[in-house]
Amino acid sequence: MAGGSYDTINRIFDTFAVTSRSRYVFVYDMEKNISRWSLNAVDYFGLTGEYVYNASTVWDNRIHPDDRENYNEYLTAVYAGKKVNPNIEYRAKNKNGEYVVCSCRGVVIKDYAGKPVFYACSIINKGIVDNNDPITLLPNHYEMLNHMRQLKLQKKIYAILMITFIDFGDINRRYGYSIGNNILRATAKKLIAECADRGKVYRGEGTTLAVITDTMDIDEIKKFYGVMRAFTREALAINGKKVGAEIGGGVILAADFEVDEHSIYTSAKYALEFSKTQRHGNLIIFHNDELDNKKSNIDLVDAVRNSVINGMDGFYLEYQPIVSSVDGRLVGMEVFVRWQKEPFGAVSPSEFVPWLEQDQVFYNLGNWILENALKDCLEIRMNKKDFYLCVNLAFMQLERSEFRTTLIDILRKTGYPATGLCLELTQSSRQLSMEHLKSQVEFLKSCGVRIGLDVTDFASLDYVRHLPIDLVNIVPALTDGIDKNMTNKYVIETITSFTHRLHIRTCFTGIEDEETAQIARQYPVSDLMGYFYGRPCRIDDFKKLELYRK
Repeated sequence: MAGGSYDTINRIFDTFAVTSRSRYVFVYDMEKNISRWSLNAVDYFGLTGEYVYNASTVWDNRIHPDDRENYNEYLTAVYAGKKVNPNIEYRAKNKNGEYVVCSCRGVVIKDYAGKPVFYACSIINKGIVDNNDPITLLPNHYEMLNHMRQLKLQKKIYAILMITFIDFGDINRRYGYSIGNNILRATAKKLIAECADRGKVYRGEGTTLAVITDTMDIDEIKKFYGVMRAFTREALAINGKKVGAEIGGGVILAADFEVDEHSIYTSAKYALEFSKTQRHGNLIIFHNDELDNKKSNIDLVDAVRNSVINGMDGFYLEYQPIVSSVDGRLVGMEVFVRWQKEPFGAVSPSEFVPWLEQDQVFYNLGNWILENALKDCLEIRMNKKDFYLCVNLAFMQLERSEFRTTLIDILRKTGYPATGLCLELTQSSRQLSMEHLKSQVEFLKSCGVRIGLDVTDFASLDYVRHLPIDLVNIVPALTDGIDKNMTNKYVIETITSFTHRLHIRTCFTGIEDEETAQIARQYPVSDLMGYFYGRPCRIDDFKKLELYRK
């Protein structure tokens, strides 16, 4: 059954088969009326097997009678190629006879003649949502957001403290996942004991734990965090064995009742990430000069976040040219997102992207950037067949399996050739497990897309060992002042020698003058980028560049 005439449906299924406890996948063969389902869906919905005959009728019978007509109208429109919202919700009956809410997102796959032949779909079971984390038994971050919403409605000023282990992956590697879970439980138990009646403890996303308090002031929270830091360093023991671990912490005081709770949550996560990566675990207070960013305040967070929700209002794109190191001709460009809105004026992406990456809405912004950049670049690509566009991939895009169908939709909608697109992995991608990242990258490669990697140090090159990287960007942090910094010079020599021997295309960025350009050409790099060749500009201005006209 799994081979022969079912090879095509199997290949398509394998492409989309990223599942979890509450996420299912199926692929439907329209001509044969056969579908293949992920095993977790077979088990949960009580299907006859992984392959289902007379598939349309079998699944139709499981949909709630009140939702069936709307569901069939939706599928008819999708199969006909009409523009509809890619998401639809309906109720479906599980093997116990209970109806659960399912969120469905699918894509139609056509043959060479443009005829729809397959329908690939990802289903999220919204009925499997437990309000408590099974490991720590703490209420989850959805409950935390509800609590924050209630405090806002009651006009109560409160603080949210978030803590996480700086390198929990190392703990899992050293002691195993079972011990890792025990450490989370012990830390959660300590938080509850220290809080007593002063606040409520929650399990956030990943290994994050959080405390919401409307009684402790900032000084008390600082002392509280000091106690927790000492506990994880000195007193944390599992099965009588001392396990020293460092934590990071971020806190925000919520005193503006006009600000959305999601914006407050995002700001707290940004402060936490800053503590982990920039301050070695010292407590970071959002709204504080330690963030090295006077515009990083909750009003800005809320305004930018609302701009995403309101159809990307205030966002626009700029492009910077990439040239050949051999003859200086234009070979590509990289896209940069910008935001401008009163009373903030023009705000640099360095001031909003780092914390917006912590928010779920960044997924929508990342997809908007990708789609609009492809539209802008299409004409250039049609005239220059070797031209490529670089787009940074957001952590949220890589994290979600549905990005696969979204990417296919965008490529089909824009008509941009996948071979002219380079999707770049940034520092934030390190938050993902290598197994998940490898699965996503292999899918992107199967679509014909190139994969780029921002290299900031030797550790970044470890990704080249595990992933099929096509392009390496040597970032300005390494190239800046290379004529005076001997350490960076030797690092770049090593990196470029490494990529050259592996036949990986390499771009030397941050070039601001002829002297740096000459230095860059001494290395085995293929591409150059920097203000010397052109500053980021709107697409209409890009097409006026002398580089482009040549």
